[in-house]
Amino acid sequence: YDVILIAPQIGYMLNRLKESLPHKLVLQIPTAIFVSYDALAAIQFVQKELEDFYTIKNKEEKEECMHCAQHEKRILSIVISTNKAQTRIYYRLYDKDEIIDSNMNIYDLYDIIDTVLLKHSYIDAIGIATPGIVQDNKRLRDPNNGKDIDIKNDFEDKYHTKVFVYNNANAAVVGFSLEHPEYKNILFHSQPFGFGVGGQGIIVNGEIVKGKNGIAGEMRFFLKRMQLSDDAYKLAWTERGALELVTKSLLPTISIIGPEAIAICSPLTPDMNEIKNSLKSFIPEEFLPKFYSIKEPSSYMLGGITKLCIDYLDK
Repeated sequence: YDVILIAPQIGYMLNRLKESLPHKLVLQIPTAIFVSYDALAAIQFVQKELEDFYTIKNKEEKEECMHCAQHEKRILSIVISTNKAQTRIYYRLYDKDEIIDSNMNIYDLYDIIDTVLLKHSYIDAIGIATPGIVQDNKRLRDPNNGKDIDIKNDFEDKYHTKVFVYNNANAAVVGFSLEHPEYKNILFHSQPFGFGVGGQGIIVNGEIVKGKNGIAGEMRFFLKRMQLSDDAYKLAWTERGALELVTKSLLPTISIIGPEAIAICSPLTPDMNEIKNSLKSFIPEEFLPKFYSIKEPSSYMLGGITKLCIDYLDK
């Protein structure tokens, strides 16, 4: 659906629905229209709101590149984002510091690259941000069976261009840092809908922390062994459960790293004050960082993966 309409009686849910469904236009039907059954006025209301929605959305898309790093290369950046409902693939083609092509797909990675090459003839490098453990910028570890899949060599043989693979949370924290250069210690936490365990991207003293063989930020190795009120995968389906998961995922990292800012992408816990208050029962407020709610992380991931590719090529 392009538009979701709610009745005035449940208008108190409007803000939470908007936060939880960032890609959709969520509207409360005006009371006067609702009680009068004025269908024409309802259609006109929706049309105007749609026009405003896409005007703002187009403006935001144009502004998204303002924090891109300056470079002289043509970089194809691809982001794989998953939750229990679906897998999305986003891509952008940057020519120097300008976005010249972008889209959101559910297609195979080969289809995306083939399509971009047909339209734009050449690419200097391909960056892929994906869930799971990534080792040496080339190995993708399947989170389901733990096997390594070397997609770097496969893609480089096929397309004869440099290919770099990064964890998507690492890409996101780099993208966020481009927008917020005032912070040197940053945490990006993702709690995807329906997943019992999220992931983290970490920057310390301005440098991304990958850890040995890419393990940094992999919450699954400790979270399920913490004292939780229920099974982690059951908690992930409720607002209260997701809040518990986010809180207990953040506690160790805040205590060890002491970040100045935390960006949180968690559809079921969009209220940053709620998360802050939950953490205050464990950590004094004076030690807590500034919290940012991230509705759609793909923009940060795309910007971050591009910056990581550029840095690697510059070296």
